[in-house]
Amino acid sequence: MDYNKDYYKELDIDKNSTDIEIRKQFKKLSKIYHPDVKNGNEAKFKEINNAYSILSDSNLKQDYDRNSPHGNAYSPFNSFGNGGFEFNFGGAGDIFSQFFGGGFNPFSQFAREEFIENLDIELTANIDLKQIYLNENPTINFKRFVHCDDCNGTGFDKKGHSDMCEVCNGTGRNNGKNCEYCMGEGKIYSGKCPTCKGEKVTLKDTEITLQNISSLRHTSKNLHPGFGHQSKYYRNKVGSLLLTVNLIMNDNYQINDSNLYKTLNLHYQDAIDGKELDYKHIDNTYIKIKIPEKSQNDNIIIIKEKGLLKNTTNRGDLQLKLNIIIDYDRLKK
Repeated sequence: MDYNKDYYKELDIDKNSTDIEIRKQFKKLSKIYHPDVKNGNEAKFKEINNAYSILSDSNLKQDYDRNSPHGNAYSPFNSFGNGGFEFNFGGAGDIFSQFFGGGFNPFSQFAREEFIENLDIELTANIDLKQIYLNENPTINFKRFVHCDDCNGTGFDKKGHSDMCEVCNGTGRNNGKNCEYCMGEGKIYSGKCPTCKGEKVTLKDTEITLQNISSLRHTSKNLHPGFGHQSKYYRNKVGSLLLTVNLIMNDNYQINDSNLYKTLNLHYQDAIDGKELDYKHIDNTYIKIKIPEKSQNDNIIIIKEKGLLKNTTNRGDLQLKLNIIIDYDRLKK
């Protein structure tokens, strides 16, 4: 089962469809896409067949509805929050209690119906205007729980004595999928994994590189599936990263589409006589600017192609609004 897939959309049905409606829709689509039908589509048929196999099984459907962002009983942001790139997890026992519930048996009938893991992560990144101008795609570093490498996410000490897994009777399969208790190995071991202390997951440094940073114009929220915590109990279940990107403005610039705007203070004598000056831009390079004679307050000086990227090659303009100052001491401030 792929929790990131929208099986309802693949079958073109409502999330609250009944079993009968699901079955009727599958039969309808099968007549259209079955490979044996004229102009059929094998790839599409496999897609709807897979979706139907999940939604027609009451247990799999219940699991999908609770744990997929496309399910009808899922709360997408049941997550612990974080306001930056630093995490304070406290004691290991505390965090696992928060995520997974102390003393909770995930294989009881009650657990199957009520247990919810909080696998999503919320982060905030601050990106300044200079990075946008230079198109510097930043890398965000954070920590998340992933399956322990030393025990393959089983929580068992593989150097210890092993017995047949009683949940799957040693087959490694349970309810048509990999056994979640032995992680498909068909056996369990005595003793806990010394690395994860039997918790099945460990904290790992993770990074994600933001793409197309040059297009950022305001604070945005982005969902990155697969970058949350990995589940202790479901092998293929993983949360999402909800990343809030704040745009931090530099040096009193303003943005309009791809153009940059800023006020340029100018002494009145330079406005009368005209002047050439070196303007230090946001990327710390200098631009030669010519102030015409008899310039007026609020006149706009336009420097072509010195704004933000419109696409991979073209930029907007830099527009400097003249603010003519008579008091020279004020000009220096």
